[in-house]
Amino acid sequence: MLFTNKIPILPILQEEHIDFANHRINDGLNLLIVNLMPVKEDAERQLLRLLGQTDHPINIDFIYPVTHQSRTSSNVHAEQYYQEFDDIKDHYYDGLIMTGAPVEHLDFSEVDYIEELKSIYEWSETHVKQRLFICWGAQFALNYRYGIHKRMFPEKLTGIYRYHIMQAHPVLCEIPEYIIPQSRGSFMDPYEVMEEADLDVVTYSPYTGVDFISNKGQTDLYIGGHFEYEPETLLNEYQRDSEKNGEAAAKPKNYFRGETLTPLPAYWIPYAQQLFQNWADMMEKNRWNHDEINISG
Repeated sequence: MLFTNKIPILPILQEEHIDFANHRINDGLNLLIVNLMPVKEDAERQLLRLLGQTDHPINIDFIYPVTHQSRTSSNVHAEQYYQEFDDIKDHYYDGLIMTGAPVEHLDFSEVDYIEELKSIYEWSETHVKQRLFICWGAQFALNYRYGIHKRMFPEKLTGIYRYHIMQAHPVLCEIPEYIIPQSRGSFMDPYEVMEEADLDVVTYSPYTGVDFISNKGQTDLYIGGHFEYEPETLLNEYQRDSEKNGEAAAKPKNYFRGETLTPLPAYWIPYAQQLFQNWADMMEKNRWNHDEINISG
């Protein structure tokens, strides 16, 4: 059971038997999603579906960076249906998710809303128990917190990749192998990550580098890939890239059946469902104590 603002995507998810409450859920977990994705509706659907399949009731607030200068339909959507950071900064959350963003080609200092993200990050240090950073969101957080540098791939990394699980972690409980969609042009310097005393490399590939990183306290998780992706997300991205770049568009690896544009079965989805269940379990275990602090909302 989930509660969130009446965003237009809810009826589609209700048809998939995701249950939504009409009001905030008493004693539900409280989660904040900072949605930086270019098509916000897609990210909403993907994340809410996975969160709605857990066995935890969750109240979800969406925010977006108001300092981002954009008049795309997606940003107009966020202005209409999301809250702003100033609206929620007095609240306390059991979890935070920060998504990826289409700004990998820019230096962090060139991102027009970077100062707002820094403020959200600093605020979350004292107002959030568990944090999950995805793709560029992970790169931003690792750079801001630890000074780890972002490097560019020669070609966009896109496709389905298998990673070695280097050590146990609660969020990977009952996940026998780590298979995840990738869609990014950059990566965090693996040597800098490994040299940071507060970080653990949880999954690694000799071909594509580090994917899943955790801090020692297991409160912060950084994932380079996109467990939340749907079966045809990479196909849709490839078609958009092809329209823009022609034959120069990188074709997703380990994703299509032979030379066709028919995606193989989405083997990562059961693992994604288990990962979000495990992460919700971690939120439940470490949630704010209501005797300690009054959670607003």
